[in-house]
Amino acid sequence: MNMRRPSPSAAIATLALFFALGGTAIAARHYLITSTSQIKPSVLTSLHGKTGAAGAAGPTGAPGPTGATGATGATGPEGPSGPTTLSSLTIVAGESKSVPKETVGTSVATCPSGDHAVSGGGYNGAAFIGASQMESNHQSWFIVVYNETSISTHLEAIAYCAASGQAVAAGTTRAAHEHAVAQADAVAAHLTQELQERR
Repeated sequence: MNMRRPSPSAAIATLALFFALGGTAIAARHYLITSTSQIKPSVLTSLHGKTGAAGAAGPTGAPGPTGATGATGATGPEGPSGPTTLSSLTIVAGESKSVPKETVGTSVATCPSGDHAVSGGGYNGAAFIGASQMESNHQSWFIVVYNETSISTHLEAIAYCAASGQAVAAGTTRAAHEHAVAQADAVAAHLTQELQERR
């Protein structure tokens, strides 16, 4: 049996088929996709599905370590000074006297040296108070009374004295200041004169 020799056109067609099949195998071997970076971004986007719903919140994480202490800030400006107050009071009792009925009586309480009277008063019993005031030099407090009752009564002046630097209030009895005694006697004499004029 004699085989026919292929025609030139058949030989060319067979050769073309061989290269076509071989080229596909080469392309498959050299252009295999192994990473998303090889895909066009627009194509890659279309491959993603829709975003799903948010999941439940996870547990709170453990607190982190304490940070380092910051630098000390600059000292602020000094504030305004507060009001000055008296540190203490010294309570001074004057001479205790008995005032007979229908007579005028006086008692003087004098502050310690260096102190000044800031207030005062006294015990006058049932007697009428004619004067209860600070002496003009602010060192004593005196009280002048008229006992218009039918019995004698008790009289004692009190002075509240203050000086800066004292820390403890103390009760003391001092001799009457001469100037305060003279002032108290003058008030008592004036009161006695008024009473006599009324009679």
